[in-house]
Amino acid sequence: MIDFTAFISTLSQGVSSLKNILSQVPESQSMIITIGVIIIIAAILALILRLLKQELIPAYILAGLIIGPLVLGLVRDTAVISSLAEMGIAFLLFVAGIEISLTKLKETSVGSIIVGIFQIAIIGVATFFISISFGFTQVEAIYLALILSFSSTILVIKLFADKYELNTLHARIAISILLIQDLVAILALAILSNQFSAYFIYLALIKIALLLLIAFLLNIIIVKPLFTFASRSTELLFIVSLAFVFLFSAISYFLGLSIIIGAFIGGLALANLHYKTEIVSKIRPLRDFFAIIFFVSLGMLLTSFNIIKLIIPFIIFLALVLIAKPFIIALFIRIAGYKPRTSALTAFSLAQISEFSLILALQGLLLGVLAQETFNLVVLVAIITMALSPYLLRGSMGIYSKSIGLIRLIEKIPTRKEKTRYKFKEKKTVLLVGCHRMGSVFIKKLKKYRHKILVVDFNPEIIRALKNKKISAIYGDIASTELFNHLPLAKLRVVVSTAPKKEDNLLVIRYFKKLLPKVFVTVTAQRIDDALEMYKAGADYVIIPLVVSAEHAIQNILKFDKWQFKKLKKEQIEYLKELHKALY
Repeated sequence: MIDFTAFISTLSQGVSSLKNILSQVPESQSMIITIGVIIIIAAILALILRLLKQELIPAYILAGLIIGPLVLGLVRDTAVISSLAEMGIAFLLFVAGIEISLTKLKETSVGSIIVGIFQIAIIGVATFFISISFGFTQVEAIYLALILSFSSTILVIKLFADKYELNTLHARIAISILLIQDLVAILALAILSNQFSAYFIYLALIKIALLLLIAFLLNIIIVKPLFTFASRSTELLFIVSLAFVFLFSAISYFLGLSIIIGAFIGGLALANLHYKTEIVSKIRPLRDFFAIIFFVSLGMLLTSFNIIKLIIPFIIFLALVLIAKPFIIALFIRIAGYKPRTSALTAFSLAQISEFSLILALQGLLLGVLAQETFNLVVLVAIITMALSPYLLRGSMGIYSKSIGLIRLIEKIPTRKEKTRYKFKEKKTVLLVGCHRMGSVFIKKLKKYRHKILVVDFNPEIIRALKNKKISAIYGDIASTELFNHLPLAKLRVVVSTAPKKEDNLLVIRYFKKLLPKVFVTVTAQRIDDALEMYKAGADYVIIPLVVSAEHAIQNILKFDKWQFKKLKKEQIEYLKELHKALY
């Protein structure tokens, strides 16, 4: 039997000895030792949480909580850590600015913009009045309204990437909404960095406009030739990119804005460079390092607080993030014309608060407008919602299929319906499921047979584009076999599914092999083991895009010389433009 009393006593003595050792470290080396302690504890917790298949951000916050004053009190030099954390936020937003390009803004649909704005407004207003009713100050209520409205871009993109779903319709809608949220968050950070009054809001907006003007002028005059020259050396490109972070941070500081706003706008100045991918890849390790320090510093800033006093607002805030926010997002996506499943899957992915929320909370604490207990409350909500996000996304299909709770109401929301019954002049012999990805290639290659093709897609924008091209198309969700019962299948010979989800493709295989055993069924798979499972289910052919593209690429590399590749490049660019025109 383990003697827990002796164990705790030994552990306590060990911690006391470690504290004594750390207190005797010379001041010139204290920062290095402090950072070392942070990284070691954060690494241990990150390994543990990764083994438990958890996200790493909560691990870093927990590391800060353990080494901070609330638990062990190992690190006392919080001023240095706060400075490093602010640098981490600057790098985080610099990279975010680079990745928000004009192209992405153009690709963001009007529907996503409306959903993003309405979601922020509704959750924000609800949170504001709930906060006021619990005795929070008006300024705290404004901060809380914004904090609970935003979702985590970093976490959501990573979760979609891990599930090979970045190219799905619900992932594209979610990322568009996150883009709108991030822009609002940046604006909020700038406005709330000073005293909260109409005068300071107007002044902050003028300063932001001035900083954007400086970025625009530098972009026109110096950015492109400077980075073209710097790109000859990866080391030079790296140092010049760093210079932009600190240049715009300094300008922002002298204008009276937060340095992190300057870092973000510095990133925007480089957003349309051809070298942006290489710049991001060089900056990312620095960003990740300082970002870890930032998340650890959040945990270090947690102090003891009365959980009994805050338990009711804590539960209500959790409900707003985990239930109300997803429902509102699903509601507006459904009204925009998307299927209930797309609405639900998008909404589940956004049921957490953002890293921008934590930055806002920290800013409010340092400015003295957020009480320590309010800050602690926000960090606890962040830890729980971020930790639950992988489970919600992983189980979203199960939750949707069971239609539990408020999700069932989404199906009853009135929306502009697309007809699922059509009378076609020609009998359809090819059924194409999903047209946005490889589907456009099939449409182009089968151009002379297009009158025999029927497309099924659950993106209403794709359906409208196809109808404008005089291509037979039906708006529907293949996850429901009820859709197939309305299709003209008497002469069907080939079924091609470009759907990215394994479950959808297995459903297509089983349905058509049972109904029409002689129909040739082709599906797609992201992974080799998924392809083998689909062959076992009865697929006639499985396309694995990564394998096919790799085989095609190596054949060209072995066969072509430099000049032939130049010709191939030109032809491919023209071909890609034609493919885009096939839909839009």
